[in-house]
Amino acid sequence: MKRFKVIFLVIAIIMIPIGSLAFTERIPVLTYHHILPEEYIDGYNWSNNGAVLSLEVFKEQMDFLYYNGFYTATLNELEAFLGGKIELPEKTVVITFDDGYLSNAIYAYPIMRQYNFRGTIFTIGSEANKEQLTFEPSTLQFISTNEMHKYADVFDFECHTYDLHRINKDQKPMLISSEGKVIIDDLTKNKSLINANYFAYPYGAYNLKTIGYLREAGYKMAFTTKDGYVTKVSNPYRLPRFSVTPNNMPIEKFMNIVLGNNL
Repeated sequence: MKRFKVIFLVIAIIMIPIGSLAFTERIPVLTYHHILPEEYIDGYNWSNNGAVLSLEVFKEQMDFLYYNGFYTATLNELEAFLGGKIELPEKTVVITFDDGYLSNAIYAYPIMRQYNFRGTIFTIGSEANKEQLTFEPSTLQFISTNEMHKYADVFDFECHTYDLHRINKDQKPMLISSEGKVIIDDLTKNKSLINANYFAYPYGAYNLKTIGYLREAGYKMAFTTKDGYVTKVSNPYRLPRFSVTPNNMPIEKFMNIVLGNNL
């Protein structure tokens, strides 16, 4: 009798109509930068830097995602979602980090690995192409290309320019103020360095020419700093992200964003 019950249960599961499964229509992409424990933020005068999030707050956010059953999609999956090739679960989020700081490996990696989360680090190639420095909380270090393989079970590494994450003498972002050949050479160099397919605009600055250069260099998606959800009708070179900073993201707002309520 028990055997028949098991067979019936299997048949019932197989016969569940696909339409009853819950898929998402919009996906929040989160942006992080530097992460440090609160004691280091206070002790090394990082408290006035809006790009530095405490480890304790980051852990609280990752705990919420994990214990509420969120799926962390890769950028490959996000691209497939945009192209209509796959559906993603109703509770899907994309986690990104800008600049490529070593603190992402020291503090974010163990938590995300524990929860089987995936994320993407948009790295500055000129910094990543240097010898790996020892972690020191009073200053900034970057994850070296020679060390990236250690974190591949959690992080993919993509492009934040090779050496154009800078402002020129007129206070304009180099990515939009440099000559076309300089931009193409920079994008190509970073693509070759880390086999990048996706891009994050430094300072969120871009124009139509920038998008053209990205296409020419073979990049498939690019991310802005504008708040909003990614949907299937989003422009792949103007994808929004929610920036997570200590000043703009109490846990209640974080929950609303990832639950799709920040409209």
